[in-house]
Amino acid sequence: MAVALCAMLAVGYVLGGRRPVRVVDAPTRWNARQWRAIAFFTGLVLLALAVTGPVDGLARQSFSTRTGQLMGLLMVVAPLLVLGAPQPRFLRLIGLRSRDRRSRAWVPLSAFVLFNSAVVMAFVPVVYNATAGPGWARQAGALAMVGLGYVFWSQVIAQPPGHCRLSHLGRVVYLFLSSAQLRILGAVLGFASASFYPVPLVDQQIAAGILMVPGVLTDLVVLTVCLYLWLAQEDRGRAAAGGRRGRLGPMPTAVRREEPSRFHKSP
Repeated sequence: MAVALCAMLAVGYVLGGRRPVRVVDAPTRWNARQWRAIAFFTGLVLLALAVTGPVDGLARQSFSTRTGQLMGLLMVVAPLLVLGAPQPRFLRLIGLRSRDRRSRAWVPLSAFVLFNSAVVMAFVPVVYNATAGPGWARQAGALAMVGLGYVFWSQVIAQPPGHCRLSHLGRVVYLFLSSAQLRILGAVLGFASASFYPVPLVDQQIAAGILMVPGVLTDLVVLTVCLYLWLAQEDRGRAAAGGRRGRLGPMPTAVRREEPSRFHKSP
């Protein structure tokens, strides 16, 4: 199921990105379009490998490896798919035009709540037992998590020609709260006196370490980039304001005139 879905997405991505044929051949250069395509296809390949075949069989061996697989899907595969900017291509393929919807503040909030709730639900013992074995339920759960991860990362990574709905500062807060939630979940699993699952306690503690360190690396990297862009935007704004004041010239200063004294002392 996962391989077929990845193949369909790859075909749609290629068809949606077709351009008119050029009469005169121009020298091909690597630009952002090629790098986005590489990111998208890399994400599809990693997704197909991670949820099928021997990699998935290895991930089912322990609770910690399952946690590593989940973090890889959410923190590596999903951002790569968003970096590929597939949304404009798919909209073009079905005949729709992408629109800028930055004014809808409920979209980032809904994506944040759904994504982080799904991460917590994935560690509920009932859900863990239901998706422990191979089968369609496990693949469907993995694909659903990747889909929610895609929606989550779409709020902080722009897909040209579209724009992010959040400002740079909003993205910093967005990612900080998400990474804090992962750390809290890792602390609950790591400092528990007994295992919540039918696995050894040390396996649960290793999974907690994966949540608290590698699981938030992507969050921290993108958070740092957003913080840098926000500070750079503030600096550009102050520089532009200073330039405008410089073009207006110096402000006139009031000249005070001393009034002549009414009384003069005789020499």
